[in-house]
Amino acid sequence: MMWKLAFPFLAALLAVGFGLDTEGFTELKANDPGVQTALKFAMDEYNKASPDVYLYVVVKVIRVQRKVGYKYILTVKIARTECIKDSGDGPCPVFTDPVWQMEYQCRFVVYNSVWFRRWMLLENKCS
Repeated sequence: MMWKLAFPFLAALLAVGFGLDTEGFTELKANDPGVQTALKFAMDEYNKASPDVYLYVVVKVIRVQRKVGYKYILTVKIARTECIKDSGDGPCPVFTDPVWQMEYQCRFVVYNSVWFRRWMLLENKCS
């Protein structure tokens, strides 16, 4: 009877010991290729939905978690650039003038569906 109580505790302890939290998320580095793809997708979706005419870019990755290889939780700082949407590719410097400067901390939840072979933005919260 006692093992029934000890098992969940031991499972949680082992998960934390292996870099997982109790919900099965692992911490990842920003330079991980999957993270880079998830970040690019999240920012593309953010910029499409944003009413601002300027593009935003990630200026700092605060935390990245992945669950079971397909769901990413990205906590990032983004900033407004000098580039106008659909102005083409190129270097887009971030505004430094306080009048134009805008920065937000965002939490993006991105899911890579292997069945539908597409990425989905499940959550987009910025403040």
